[in-house]
Amino acid sequence: MKNNIPLDQIQAEEVSPNELDAVLDTNKELYEKLNTIPEIEALDSIDVEEQDKEHIEDVSKPLFSIFEKLRLLYSGNELARYASWALVLILISTSALTFLEYDHFNDSVKGQSEGSFIFGGDEPNWVDTFFHTFWWSIVTFTTVGYGDVSPATHLGKFLTIIIMLLNFGVVTLLGGAVASVLVAQRLTGDETLDENKFEGHLVIAGWNKTVPSILNLIDANRDSTSVIILINEMDKEVIQRVITSYDRLDITHIPENFTNESVLKKAFLEKAGTFMILPDISGLLPHETPDEDKTVLTCLTAKAISESCNVVAHVLDVEAVSHLQRANANEIVIPDEHVPHLLAKHVTDPGVPQFFDDLILKEEEDKGLQEVKIPKALAGQTHNKLSAFYKFKYGWLLVGYAIRKAGFSLDEQMGESGSPLIRNMIKEQLDGAGINLTSDEHVIVEINPPDDYQVDSKHSALVLR
Repeated sequence: MKNNIPLDQIQAEEVSPNELDAVLDTNKELYEKLNTIPEIEALDSIDVEEQDKEHIEDVSKPLFSIFEKLRLLYSGNELARYASWALVLILISTSALTFLEYDHFNDSVKGQSEGSFIFGGDEPNWVDTFFHTFWWSIVTFTTVGYGDVSPATHLGKFLTIIIMLLNFGVVTLLGGAVASVLVAQRLTGDETLDENKFEGHLVIAGWNKTVPSILNLIDANRDSTSVIILINEMDKEVIQRVITSYDRLDITHIPENFTNESVLKKAFLEKAGTFMILPDISGLLPHETPDEDKTVLTCLTAKAISESCNVVAHVLDVEAVSHLQRANANEIVIPDEHVPHLLAKHVTDPGVPQFFDDLILKEEEDKGLQEVKIPKALAGQTHNKLSAFYKFKYGWLLVGYAIRKAGFSLDEQMGESGSPLIRNMIKEQLDGAGINLTSDEHVIVEINPPDDYQVDSKHSALVLR
């Protein structure tokens, strides 16, 4: 590596074609050696197996998706459950009466239909009889009672009595469920969210002009989550226009104040992967500015609900950073922090800002700088081997690594050592001084490390695709 050589010397250095070919041959030889490693061959076989698996999944996916949606609907919707019970009861009563009094219902449909039967015959078959009995079950269930047909035998009448009593209970429950749904919609202005589909989702609290750009980038990245909850008090028509413009994203809007704990729990924050807090302009006049205290309060509330949730806070005022740090925000974004550097680069290195724009702001699918997981088989390898692997295997440029570091807890570090009085005294002194020694998992970045840099399972690759 030539990291210590001045840039002007590297720029002036001449490279012969033979030297360039030697470098390429070396990398190709390294790539061939990598492919001979059993773990790498295993990765290739896994890729083939995954392709076959994906083909099978593509065939069975529509049917499975239908059954899964029905299951989620039944488990998460009280109205759907009662309606299902009612349908089952109707089908049971229809089948039982068709079996017990087939001749009676057959004669009834024969006298009423006047030869107009399902299969065009002169005589009704079992399908006609079953449908006629189904009609009777619906009339009985809804308590309409036209009286066009009724059971004739004692057994049939006894069964009808049982069906009527059961129907009374089901109708009561179903009517109550319908009423509760209508009342809930009237009070909240929003339907109840289905908890089953929210796991590792993204929650965005607040609204400003950056939200559509965020959604565009997430929509372009097919590997990112597609389930998103927006919490703000923006006009519903504006939000609806935004939601309908994304076919891949499953976006839900909660039109409430996100500083309330109940609202964050409604968004299933304890199960969310990332919680993003933005400067909120919803409900503000054009001359009003977002309240940064609202961001800090929301961060405190979010961490009280879920300590493991990745909280990303976007602030406009640098003075709010210290408060967010005490509130244990995982990441703090200050837009103006990078502006002086970019402006200076326009003078010192004019091409760098444009490169930065293409690198970060590109919204094309599978393009730009992205984070990818490192195969388990390559854990423990050096940076130069990983760089060659990604370059010659996928055509990617490996620029660095994101490393997830575990959080720090004073209680965990102290353990059971010393007396509880001393431990509490130390914590009180630190809290009084404004020092917070409790932190969540955080990410650090290693850019262009040395060739012999060791990579482990905590690393993920930052590649330019």
